[in-house]
Amino acid sequence: MIHKQLISACALMLLVLAGCDSGVVNVRALPAPELEQPPANLPVQLHQRNWTGSLGQGSCVHASLVNHLRWLNRFELGERWRATYADGEWDSRLRDRLDAAGIDYSYTLKADPRFLDWASATRRGAILWWKPAHCCTFVGWIERDGKQYAAILDNNYPGRFELTPREQFIRLWAGYGGFALTVLNDPSSSLPYQSYEVL
Repeated sequence: MIHKQLISACALMLLVLAGCDSGVVNVRALPAPELEQPPANLPVQLHQRNWTGSLGQGSCVHASLVNHLRWLNRFELGERWRATYADGEWDSRLRDRLDAAGIDYSYTLKADPRFLDWASATRRGAILWWKPAHCCTFVGWIERDGKQYAAILDNNYPGRFELTPREQFIRLWAGYGGFALTVLNDPSSSLPYQSYEVL
């Protein structure tokens, strides 16, 4: 009985190996593309425009948060947030609402550039006070001609990113109150690329 099983196993192995090419395949690694800029590069089709709530106020904080959540692959939460909240918002009430929804986040009230450095390096981005009485989505630092710029998605002008030199941006951001908040979810994957070729 064992002898028959051994013969059957050997026959099966020969069938599996029949036709296998034992030749060596040579491959060459291809260079990785440059890092995607901005780091939180939300596709234009997903940019949320600001909307007016029932009190006649703009909903820029909520629109910015919806953009941010979409980038973090929290689409259902973003749509639920958009359907639930509108009109003006302030940082403490926003944090209360995030806490009530069980959403983990990190924030600063002091215009600390290290917070934005971290939000950009982790590709999460953030929402922040930007421009008078307005909230936008910070999509990261980008490099242009050896200089660093803040890239901003303004929900009043979706479809493009606004660039401001880093030092000017930090100074203005502090003047607008210095608040920024990042939801602690993983960002979207980076764009795929071919990493090798067969020679």
